[in-house]
Parts: sequence; structure tokens; C-alpha cells
Amino acid sequence: MNAPWVLAACIVSCAIYARGWHALRMKSDVSRARFGVWRLCAFLAGWSALLVALASPIDAAAERMLSAHMVQHLVLAMIAPPLMWLASPAMPMLFGTPRAFRRSIVGPILAAPSVRAVLRVVTHPITALVLMSCATLAWHVPAAYIAALQDPTMHRLEHFTMFAAGLLFWMPVIEPFPYRRRVVRLLMVPYLVVADLANTLVAAYLAFAGGVVYPWYESISTARGLDALQDQHLAAGIMWIPGSAVYLVPAVVITASHFLPRGSFGVRAKPRTISLTVLSTKTPRETQSDLLRIPLLGTLLRSSRARLALRLLLLAVALLIALDGVIGPQDAPMNLAGTLPWTHWRGVAVIAILALGNVACMACPLIAPRSVLRRWIRPTRAWPAALRSKYLAVSLIVLWLVLYEAFDLWASPLAAVAVLGAFLLTATAIDLLFEGASFCRYVCPIGQYQMMLSTVSVREVRALDPEVCARCETHDCLKACGLGLFMPKKQGNLDCTSCLDCVSACPHGNIGIVTVVPALDLARAQWRSGLGTLAARTDVGVLAVVFTAGAIANAAGMTAPIVAILDERSAQLAVASWCMQGAFVVVALSGGIALIALAALATRGAQFAQRFTRIALATIPLGASVWLYHFGFHLVTGWPTAEASSRRVLHDLALIADEPDRIMSCCVAAPEWLVPAQLLALSCGLSASLAVLWWSIARISALNASVTLRWITPALVLIALWAAAAWIVFQPMEMRGTAGFGP
Repeated sequence: MNAPWVLAACIVSCAIYARGWHALRMKSDVSRARFGVWRLCAFLAGWSALLVALASPIDAAAERMLSAHMVQHLVLAMIAPPLMWLASPAMPMLFGTPRAFRRSIVGPILAAPSVRAVLRVVTHPITALVLMSCATLAWHVPAAYIAALQDPTMHRLEHFTMFAAGLLFWMPVIEPFPYRRRVVRLLMVPYLVVADLANTLVAAYLAFAGGVVYPWYESISTARGLDALQDQHLAAGIMWIPGSAVYLVPAVVITASHFLPRGSFGVRAKPRTISLTVLSTKTPRETQSDLLRIPLLGTLLRSSRARLALRLLLLAVALLIALDGVIGPQDAPMNLAGTLPWTHWRGVAVIAILALGNVACMACPLIAPRSVLRRWIRPTRAWPAALRSKYLAVSLIVLWLVLYEAFDLWASPLAAVAVLGAFLLTATAIDLLFEGASFCRYVCPIGQYQMMLSTVSVREVRALDPEVCARCETHDCLKACGLGLFMPKKQGNLDCTSCLDCVSACPHGNIGIVTVVPALDLARAQWRSGLGTLAARTDVGVLAVVFTAGAIANAAGMTAPIVAILDERSAQLAVASWCMQGAFVVVALSGGIALIALAALATRGAQFAQRFTRIALATIPLGASVWLYHFGFHLVTGWPTAEASSRRVLHDLALIADEPDRIMSCCVAAPEWLVPAQLLALSCGLSASLAVLWWSIARISALNASVTLRWITPALVLIALWAAAAWIVFQPMEMRGTAGFGP
């Protein structure tokens, strides 16, 4: 019933806007530049979104399916309003009306003091945030929601208030011309986050209610043979993940725009002039957030002996775990080698890397032997030029993922010992033959994974004051770095093991571990020490895709549906199960590379290899979020295995009397907060990936409109990868490494 009125309003509104838009463009070059073609396209896209929500089959389906109704709300409150404001409709709509009408009616109304006072109140960000949050929460209260479904007038009121609240909310975020900023721009970040919390509350309520929230859909679904609870979970997912992405992506972009100038991404920055005298250009030292300035902790981190002692300590622990793997029972949940490396170390490491930087590489026990032996053995050979890329490491990562899935390495303590021994011997041999940290830089698959993960960390090792580096004549940091990184030209955590040898070598104390905006470095275009220009490194792009696709494949291989499909195909084709599992990983990784390549083909600008690498780098935050929720899941549900295996060792050493029961190594039930936390991590990862993709494409685009067009296709690919990862969250998982193993 709404379709004719909505369509009529669309036609009239678009006609008025187009007339005013054309009139403004004819006035001056400034107006022509301000109201580009992309403004008109944004206005048309906004109305198209409204038509999809209110005058398409979605409107009819909303009465039968909660998921369709959530799509309506998403479009009305989060999609259509920002598109409308991107068009800066105030001036075109005003100039699109007849001159007599705007002078005699519109002008006096807008100039009235009472109208202006009301507009000042309702357009204030605080008012807009309150109205948006109230509209989101109030209309999803069961009583109000059911009333809107039963009464057409209430239903129209619901849609009107959500759209109106969306317009008011997104105005200070988009700042359409001639909007005047009311608060500091950076405050839009908490503004968006608070709105996302209201959206998350509704989504979590629908996801974890335990039953059907709205009886209306339960009665209809029974008659139509639909699963109302499953539809409710789908609605929660739609509102949670895409909804959170709509709020968090602008928050990431605003944060990036505040902390880094536009020119830092390779786009020409506009020159600025000021009338005040510039008294000093000295860059302040970033010491307030520097971990190395924290008492005791900073002293220990700056000490090369303390760092070596940490690595030797972890090496001793690793050897003790390996000893238990050899002489202890081969029941993985009751053996230290079957639990600590797989369940606990991986979970703790991913959290520590994201929070502190690449501390896992800094404390790596694999380099402890070479650190000691190099006191007597000085390697002089350079790493072969043909192998100075990431392709060898990529091959080893693929091999690792295939072997892990095909041969269930986590289920065999002896296999864990063999892996540790192979890594230790290979690292020691390479680093005693070749100078520098060749193993870490070119070979180690674990190191490459950790360096990729650290690009999303909130901390980075870097020079504090560029002027101090400019005055330095010895460049001791370059001489000390085994990866050949020159600190003044170093950017990001990629290709840095955070060994802190540069910290010990710097005579000026000008290197710190400071806070940074996560993942922002992935979009930078400048040349950097050690890697050159990221967009020109196809090998790094392939590594990024394997990192992300491998995360999804590794997690999916544990889900009951995938396990069942692989077992079924293995029986049908009469092949060994390990072959089918290995083939699944290879196909998944190949599919990920092909998907990114197709997205690069569909994107114009620059060379194909550079487009591929830029899109691939943008997937890293999403991949990091998958590794986080996967290993975090095992850490939370499998933590009892540490106690069981440790007590078993103590019993074998006759230090305790009671032998632990195997049931102690069983997994615990996933807490209620785990799935919401996993979904939140995914939404943050998707938002960061979309933001990095935008900044990367802006590097090769001169106009905002071309950036948007080139961004859409790879953004859809990222959303597809997110959808696959989100599907995994809701699937039954194998409790690997615990006594409760099973789908």
C-alpha cells in the first residue's frame, strides 16, 4: 500500500534535486566542483535504498520474516540517510523549487526565530544520538514491535521515526554542505560507538533470547513451515555485523583522518597557509605512551641480556614440554605437548600481539640458540637473492596448514615434538650459515603469521623524534637490525620481529614501543625500509591472502558441516580422509587468491599486481579477527587441559598422590559472552578492512566518486569473506585437544 506514495515522493524529490543541482552547477566553477556528478548519484542511491525498503518485496516479506524486517530497519536508519546527506541536498532542493516559492514561503519559514531554535536543538549531536538510540531500542520492545505489525498507522510511524532519527544522526557524521560543525570532529568516534552499542544490544537480545521474541512470527512460521528461531538468529546477525560495520567503518576513517594527514597515504595534500608566525617545527617525542618508559618493564625490555634470558627461559620450557611429548602418554589432552602449544600458547599469543605488538617474535625461543652460538660463530654468507621474497614463507605456510589439517598434528604429542625440533634445528642452521635474521625474514611461517597479525596491533616499534635521527651520524640501529630496517624509514610492524636490538644499539634512546592506529599502516603508500613500497610487493599480497583465507579454512575445517561433507566425499571417491582434508585447505586457499584476483580485475587504476596487493592487504584485519576468535575459542573452552596435563606430570614425578582423571581435560561449556565477543571481533575486523581498502584505493583515485566506484566490488568480496567467517561462529565445533573432542 505504501509503494505508490513512496514512488511518487521519489520522482518529485529527485526531479527537484536534479533541477537545483543543475542550476547550482551553472552558477560558478566553485559550485560545479562542490556539486559533482557523484552528489547526484548519491541522492539517487539514497532514494533507491528507500524504494528497496518500502516499495519492494522486502516490505511484504517483513510481515512474515523478522530478517526481512531487520533489513528494512537497517536500510531506513543506516543506509539511506547517509547516502542522502552525501548528496548535500539542502541547496539543490532549495534551488530546485520556483524562485517565488522559496522567497515567499521557504525563506520566511527557515528564517523564523522559533524554527531556527528548534532546528538548533534537534540537529545537535547529543539530541540526534539520543533520538537514534531511543528509536533503535524502543521499536524493538516486543509490545511496540507487535503493535507496529498489527496497526498500519503504527507501522508507518515506526518507519518514519527510524528514517528521521537516521537523518538527524548521520548529519554531524557526514557534515553535508552548508552544515556547521557543532563539536570537535574526533568526538564523532565515541558518538558512532555509542550508537553501535544500542544496535548491538538489540542484536544480542535477539541472538541469545533462547526463544522466539516476537510471537507474531512464530504463528506465521508454523503455517508456512519456516523456523522462526532460525529466522530470528539470521535477523540478529544482519543487525549485528553489517549494522556494526556501518557505524565502525566511519569511526575508523575519522580516527585515521585525525591522526594522519591525507598526504601520508600517497594522495597529494592540499597546502595550508596560516597568518601566525611558526615558532618551532620540532616534533615532540612520543614518550607518554612508550612501553620502554615504564619503570622496571622498560629497563628489562631495553636490556639485551634480559631479552636473551627470556628466550632461554622459554626455550627451557619448550624442551620440557617436548620431553613430556616423548616420554609421556600419547593421549594429547593429558600431555603437555598436546595441550599447551596448541590450546594455550596460540590463544595467549594472538591476544598479546594485538595488544602489545609482536611480542611473540621478540620472546621466540627458536632464536635463542643462534643468539648464544653467534658469540663464537660469525656467519658471512648472504641469503640467496633468488629467495629474497615472501614466496618461500608462503609455500611453508600452505604446507603447514595442509599438514595440520590432514594429519591432525594437534592430536599427537610426538608430532608436536617433531615440529618443534624441525623449527629449532632449521632456525639455528640457517642463522649460523647466513648473516642477519634470514630465517625470521624469509623462512619462518610462524614468524610471517605473527608479523601479519601485528599489523593490526595497537603498538609499534619506531623512532620517536625524526630530528634526532636526522642528526645521527652512526646509524647504529641499521647495523644492529638483523632484518636490515633503518628506523627513520621504518613503517609499521610488517617485517619487524620486535627483537629490540635496535633499542639497545641506539645511542640516543630515540626508539620506543608506542601506540598507533591499528591497521592504518597497511594503506600507506610511501617507500619503507626493508620492503620498499607495499603495493609493489606482490609476494606480500599473496602472503596476506593466505593469512586471511587460511584463517577461514583452518576454522571451517573444525565445523561439523564441513567435517561431514569431507567424510561423505571421501567415502564416495574412495580416497583417504587425510587426502580430502588436505585438498580442502588447498582449494580454500586457491579460492581466496582467485577471489582477490577477480576483485582486482574488476577495479580500475594502477597495474593489476598493485591492485591485487592493495586489496589483499586490506583483508589482513579481517583475517586477524578470524584467528582471534578461533584461537580465543579454544583458549576459553579448553583451558582446563592445562591443569589436567600438569597434574598428570606432577603425579608421574611423585609430587602429588592423586592421578588426575581424564575427564579433567574435557572442555568447558562456552560462556554466554563468547559468541557476542567473537561477532564483535569479526565486525571490528570487517570495519577495519573496509577502511583500509578505502584508503588504499584513494591512493590511485583523484575523485571521491571514482574511489567509491572502485571500492564497491572489493568491498563486496570482503563482506563475502566476513559472511563465511560469521557462518563458522554459529556452527558446532570440534573440541580439538580436549577429552571432549568431537563435533
